[in-house]
Amino acid sequence: MQRAIEMCMPTTIHRWCIWYIMKTIPNKLNGYKQHEEIEQEMIHVIWNSFTKDAIDRNWNDFVIKFGVRSNKWLSLYEDCHLWIPVYLDHHFWAGMISTQRSESMHACFNKFITRNISLIQFVK
Repeated sequence: MQRAIEMCMPTTIHRWCIWYIMKTIPNKLNGYKQHEEIEQEMIHVIWNSFTKDAIDRNWNDFVIKFGVRSNKWLSLYEDCHLWIPVYLDHHFWAGMISTQRSESMHACFNKFITRNISLIQFVK
């Protein structure tokens, strides 16, 4: 998808969905004994590092503190310029965080809708 966007719309900035990444954290880290603490620290590092130097330093401290450097999923940090806010804040996003509007609507609907629900049941 990224290559197609670059070819068709060369001035467009492609970014990963931070909403999805944040939603995936518990599933990807639940094998660790301290997974809740790891999740909270990761969220804190991502949202409370306000410079590129700070995020690099804080991320490094985070992976050392919890011994998670070898976690394959956390290697997504190598592409931090595509999803961590401090790397994207100099672009205009009109207040949107990736696909937040559509993703949050999907999550809302998924609580109430199944494959077998009729239109009448949905409207009620």
